[in-house]
Amino acid sequence: MPAEDSCAVCGGELADRACPNTACGLPDRAFSRLYTVSEDADATWDVVYRFKYGDERHLADDLARMLVSFLREHHAELERFDVRTTTALYIGPEARRLWDYLRVVVDAAEQIDPDRSFEVGVITKVRPTGRFLGIGVEERREIAEGELRAALRVPEPGRVEGRRVLVLDDAYSEGFTMREMARALREAGAVEVAGLVFARRKGT
Repeated sequence: MPAEDSCAVCGGELADRACPNTACGLPDRAFSRLYTVSEDADATWDVVYRFKYGDERHLADDLARMLVSFLREHHAELERFDVRTTTALYIGPEARRLWDYLRVVVDAAEQIDPDRSFEVGVITKVRPTGRFLGIGVEERREIAEGELRAALRVPEPGRVEGRRVLVLDDAYSEGFTMREMARALREAGAVEVAGLVFARRKGT
């Protein structure tokens, strides 16, 4: 559980008694809480960045080991989730990135421990949306609540209806992406949605 001087939602350090991650303070954030695989944000983000943007695909194994270790260590707390899935990524004809980097990681994790498997395709993204990297908070929120919200689909609501869902993403900055994933899943019938990321890092 987060410490008293940490955010009750994401576990991050508070600033003036408030979480600097915008979504944590929103009354309609839709996700219950956020779990973080590593508290060493800088080092972990370096691995994620090199894997995601630097085409160092061998790092999937490192991330998979981190993920499995976290899931094993926190099994008692996380076992209430009926569905583990990945955040929606668009890899169609107009995609900037033509590979599902999160699927590569969860496939590697399943090879390490089949009991820690993830379902893919639970939530999907049907078109590309604006990039969050290098833009301001309000611009991110506008993209999330506009383009991203309109592009999300839950193809088979029966996979989540009445169930608790844990959604994996690479990093947590403001929380706008996780909020939209949770909103779509809740609208499809999920009773709870929580996030799981490798690192919390402002400005990603």
